[in-house]
Amino acid sequence: MKILYRDDDYIAVYKETGKFVHPSKEDAMAKTSLMKDLRDHIRKIVYPIHRLDRPVSGIVLFGLNPAAVKNIQQIWHSEKVKKFYLALSRGNFKRPGVFNAPLFDKNKVKKEAYTKFYPLKLYQSSTLVEVEIQTGRYHQIRRHFAKNVDHLLGDRTYGKKKYNDYYKEHFNLKRIFLHSHRFEFIHPKTFKLITIQCPLPPDLVQCLTLLSKEHLETIRSSEYITNHYG
Repeated sequence: MKILYRDDDYIAVYKETGKFVHPSKEDAMAKTSLMKDLRDHIRKIVYPIHRLDRPVSGIVLFGLNPAAVKNIQQIWHSEKVKKFYLALSRGNFKRPGVFNAPLFDKNKVKKEAYTKFYPLKLYQSSTLVEVEIQTGRYHQIRRHFAKNVDHLLGDRTYGKKKYNDYYKEHFNLKRIFLHSHRFEFIHPKTFKLITIQCPLPPDLVQCLTLLSKEHLETIRSSEYITNHYG
């Protein structure tokens, strides 16, 4: 269990790809979850605050008491909480942008959805981007990219098989390239800015290393990328 942050109210841990955040009806065979593993690890009840899709890796925040969960939920969709991801999208684009397009939820209700993206590096047929979400809709990042730019590589739900297979064969990308790498929030109790970071896991680092032979252009400086993404 990789603990990234902990205080009296909150604990943030690393979620590996393939693991559910909490027990899910999607997979009745799953005997474990991140929440259960964390509870067993720290021997304390933890309360879910948000989730990541099963194939996505990165930072997940839990509350250590019900009041802490309630407090942060009150600011969750405000500027006091910021969630950043690293993603590899098929296609090339150099300028940052915003997807402001409503998305249907599981109950077929259309809801507002906002996704910002910032290109970092261009490769021959893909772009490494940092993504910031201001809402938390179902599969928001994956659906916005697939609909407005091009799909995230390794995404077997919204992407195209031939491109995913190509990146699996040539760049060893066996999963979706989407990783929650930075999480910031104003602590509801101390009012201090808390910044939690989680470097890319080895499999995604390897993918970028293999892709480096196709590197065309760096949009942000190498110093900026090193300082923010490891």
